[in-house]
Amino acid sequence: MSKEFRDAMQDLLVQKEKIARMQEQLKESVKGVAGRFDCKPAQVTKVLALVQKEREKGGALEDLQAILGQAESVLL
Repeated sequence: MSKEFRDAMQDLLVQKEKIARMQEQLKESVKGVAGRFDCKPAQVTKVLALVQKEREKGGALEDLQAILGQAESVLL
């Protein structure tokens, strides 16, 4: 392996480590928000994912409302 390739691999490993640390920080932040607002971290994560999807593509909230409407009609 060339030194250039090893250096490139090392840079990628450093980036992966940074991402892992950031993901852990995000996980802790989600737990903090969940604790502050008396809900489960999974609920905060779902809301975040839904908002992110809505911002990126649009229609996520509308799709979810349609699904909930169908579920309600089954229950009634």
